[in-house]
Amino acid sequence: MFRSVRNGLMLGCVLLISACVSNPPFSVPIMPVPVTLDPVFMDHMVLQRGMPVHIWGKANPSEPVKVMFAGKMVRATADTTGNWSAMLPSLKACAEPRKLVVQGHNEASVEDILVGEVWLCSGQSNMEWGLLGVSSGKKDCEEANLPLIRLFSVDKVQTNSPLAAFKGTKGWVACSPETLTQVGTHSGSFSATAFYFGRDLQAKLGVPVGLIQSAWGGSRIEPWTPQKKSGNKGGFMYNAMIAPMTPMTIRGAIWYQGESNRGDKGAYEEKMKDLISAWREVFARPDMPFYFVEIAPYRYGNDPEALGELRAAQARVAATVPHTGMIHTLDNPNNIGNIHPDNKPQIGARLARLALAESYGIELGESVTGPVFKSAKLKKGGVLIKFTDTADSLVTTDNKAPTGFEVKVSDAGTNAPWVKAEAAIQGDRVLVTVPGQVPVAIRFCWLETDQTNLRNAEGLPPSPFLTTLAP
Repeated sequence: MFRSVRNGLMLGCVLLISACVSNPPFSVPIMPVPVTLDPVFMDHMVLQRGMPVHIWGKANPSEPVKVMFAGKMVRATADTTGNWSAMLPSLKACAEPRKLVVQGHNEASVEDILVGEVWLCSGQSNMEWGLLGVSSGKKDCEEANLPLIRLFSVDKVQTNSPLAAFKGTKGWVACSPETLTQVGTHSGSFSATAFYFGRDLQAKLGVPVGLIQSAWGGSRIEPWTPQKKSGNKGGFMYNAMIAPMTPMTIRGAIWYQGESNRGDKGAYEEKMKDLISAWREVFARPDMPFYFVEIAPYRYGNDPEALGELRAAQARVAATVPHTGMIHTLDNPNNIGNIHPDNKPQIGARLARLALAESYGIELGESVTGPVFKSAKLKKGGVLIKFTDTADSLVTTDNKAPTGFEVKVSDAGTNAPWVKAEAAIQGDRVLVTVPGQVPVAIRFCWLETDQTNLRNAEGLPPSPFLTTLAP
């Protein structure tokens, strides 16, 4: 009997389980994932004008979504992992705040969105250096009620693999005396170089400007470069501070870095080229503008010629890589002992001048960057130096002879020292002489602390150079 009861109970359990499987008494509903925009899309941001704008986010797998902005609507469908992506058609600049909306089974939106020019501002401490860290910064900050400039500061984070979204950013803010001191990662304020660059762009173009600060003091170039380009040393800052924004549509990048790579000397050229090509690839912009700052004079010690070689590497990048450019910094008075030069308004203005000329076709004068070495030829009485970008003439700031020129001479042996040479301006050229001797090589402002009184007609300084001379 016990066996019969036990067998009956077992049969009953089997039947009950079968019934539950076939007709479950209850079911657990699967909650849909809310349709969202990527976290980089926040209130107060600027979308790039004049080119298709990439918008992306999350939804349920295979869910259809609609993206709406400025009277335009595009559709997309989430993939099997729930990622969706859409391209808004090219937008005209607009200072009128608008709403960006995405709809699926729910609606998500961000407000106060403008359309204009968006620039990434990256590098090490001279890009990170805050507005309140320069002598003119407090006054300029107090006068910075500039709601058509929008600021986004990326927190300093490193990761081993690329992130899908930024960690801990404060979001987009309209530029004001208050917000300038609420964002940024140095001196309690937003990047001075980026601010002055954006202020000039906005004033000259008359459209909204979005500035993304992503910089880290003391950083080398390798961590900003995707690992597949830079090897095992690279990628850690790129992964966390650049990768999350790479689907964005932006105009270009400005770069202020190189101090921590000065020991690389000429090798820095290839590292810069790797960075530029990698960023252009990940932003899907083969011709993305990339403008950068020549490393300024400073007393580093150790190898006083290393900075000359690094600057030459930077100059070769500007000369050989399309859609790049370098501004010059040999006029850095009273700052030889300051690795963070105080002339950030000048640096930002020169970067803006370069961008206005090269990216927007708006020239503010005949010269874009300042004199660039073109050639040196032995002539009777000396060496004739030709420059480009002279604005038709050369001058000195003190009406004295140009300074910074040195030569080696043929009768001093293979280890001949460099000696200072006399120089005189001849229109848009410079004649360098060493009386009674024949130069075999010439250099200009090659040592790390060298500065010069030489300028072009628009007040812009030249860039260092070194070259041998054919007999």
